[in-house]
Amino acid sequence: MALDRETAAAMGRRSGRTRRNQRLTLDRAETTLGPLESLQDAQRWLRHIGLWGAAGLLPGAVLSGLVRCVEVWVKTHEATITEQVAGELRERLDDIEAQMKQRRLGVA
Repeated sequence: MALDRETAAAMGRRSGRTRRNQRLTLDRAETTLGPLESLQDAQRWLRHIGLWGAAGLLPGAVLSGLVRCVEVWVKTHEATITEQVAGELRERLDDIEAQMKQRRLGVA
């Protein structure tokens, strides 16, 4: 079925309005993604980024860059947690060594 010129032009205008309404703006991205402060936030970010990519709202390079951003954030977050746990373990080890030393001095 062939479309007449007016129908085709109207469909094009309607399609253009729909795309403008779906445009991903910085404000919309910030509101939707929210802060990136926890692993749950990272999961939420990846879900939205993936959906936006699948819907064609993000160019591939931007999509890849955002995924990489989240990956680096997760690695940094893990390193911070590891550092905290290691510090706590060092403190506990120092306490245990001090207790052992006191026991040896008390027994001898």
